[in-house]
Amino acid sequence: MDNFKKFVVIFILLLHSCSGNPEKVESVIEEEDLDLQMIAAYSEGIKALEKGDVYFAAKKFNEAELLYPQSDWAAKAILMASYGYFSQAYYKSAADELERFIKKYPKHERLNYAHFLLAICHYEQIIDEKKDLGPLMRAQKEFEFVVNNYPD
Repeated sequence: MDNFKKFVVIFILLLHSCSGNPEKVESVIEEEDLDLQMIAAYSEGIKALEKGDVYFAAKKFNEAELLYPQSDWAAKAILMASYGYFSQAYYKSAADELERFIKKYPKHERLNYAHFLLAICHYEQIIDEKKDLGPLMRAQKEFEFVVNNYPD
């Protein structure tokens, strides 16, 4: 019975220690403003692009877009990511980014540039026009779209 009394006393003490008033805990971590985070990510993307690290640059541009998708910088970030891929001859990745830009921002002022760069990406993917007509046809379609819709 002695052990049972000790167990009861310990149980009551533990129960009592857990039932106190919880103190309010405040976070000491200060979050950076969303605009500043987006600008920092975009700036890191520019620096990485200048160094030739296209994948990290594209990651940072996409991060900037995700942080603040309704800003003007989000659209610019997609274009910069696609240009980065294009500059290093990753034409498929560039085309994917450009198609996403065209779908997401159909009224953007730089839509003409997006269509033109997309046409160039398709053109650069032509390896042998006699064996694979896909890139050739896509390039022709995009170039016709650019010429017809943006004659200047």
